[in-house]
Amino acid sequence: MDESSEVIKNSDRATKTVILYEALKKNPIFSSYRNFCKLVGEDAMEYKDFEFWYYRFYHGKMDFDYDRSMDPVPKTIMDMPISLMYKITEELDTVERSYLRTMNKPLKYTADSHPLLFDNIEIAVSNHNLEWTLNYKYFCCAKKDNGCTLQTPTKKIEIDDSFMKKGLEFLARILKRPDIQVNHLYLSVSDQTQALDELFSAPFHAKSVKLNAFETNQTFPFVLAMNPGELESIHLDSCCTADRDQILRFFEKDLARFSHLKSFKCQLNSFEPVDFQRVRDIISTFKELESCQLRYRGDFNTFPIHTVAEALGAEIPFGPLDTIKHRFPIPETNEQLEFRIENAEYSCFIHVRKLR
Repeated sequence: MDESSEVIKNSDRATKTVILYEALKKNPIFSSYRNFCKLVGEDAMEYKDFEFWYYRFYHGKMDFDYDRSMDPVPKTIMDMPISLMYKITEELDTVERSYLRTMNKPLKYTADSHPLLFDNIEIAVSNHNLEWTLNYKYFCCAKKDNGCTLQTPTKKIEIDDSFMKKGLEFLARILKRPDIQVNHLYLSVSDQTQALDELFSAPFHAKSVKLNAFETNQTFPFVLAMNPGELESIHLDSCCTADRDQILRFFEKDLARFSHLKSFKCQLNSFEPVDFQRVRDIISTFKELESCQLRYRGDFNTFPIHTVAEALGAEIPFGPLDTIKHRFPIPETNEQLEFRIENAEYSCFIHVRKLR
């Protein structure tokens, strides 16, 4: 700061003269305040004080010695009745309220009085960035040489911090809240990273989950974090399928906890004929099941569609086939599982539908 600026800053009358000059020019107040700070210094006067004198001079009241101590204390948002604050925050969407709650404690309590319900949350993590959408609003932390770039729906800023650390801090404020509810959750872990493992504390309240990972076994911890009483649909997808023992353990122990599921999708690998029968018997006990889809990858020297059909006891017509259908009566009920096995070269899709 030069000497003239220091002189103005230390003189009440000189400071107000600068404000008067800006008011007489009738420049917009925000531009005037920037000009004032540039001339006098950023810490010379708070905006609220500048605003008071600016509008006083603007309306022709030129008394530099006016005593403000007798003025009523201006009201702030925190002076509003709780009912009015609740009504205002009710007009915000879930993402806006999640940001508002970080401002101060009273606002946090008001924001938290609304249900934290998201229709859609999508999170994708790699070694280079962490992306997420909250109700279709896009956010991203991308790796840079000396930190990261944080992008939100309203701004893009450079931060001297790890992209993973910053992104996880942001997500943790939302995902670790015990009252969060999500209709559709999508997670994509493209590299062999465990970055998201600690974000989901059980039980996590979601109705529908799609999990995409480098390996199938990376998806299992996320499934187990879901609340069994609410999850209706699971879709597991991966580049590398888990081994036979892991898949069977998932069906027999983990998936059995979610016997109320209405639908699910996953991949199978290296299954023996008896394994298909075990999976069939497990899903036949799911009371709410409507449909599921399994993809089986066979060896290059086998025909997966025949392997699956024979294991399930289906009649296999002679000749090449693209589709085989089979029905399995569910014991002690009048219901059936309808299997439609579709050929897909070195793999096959097993579509299962419950007939009531």
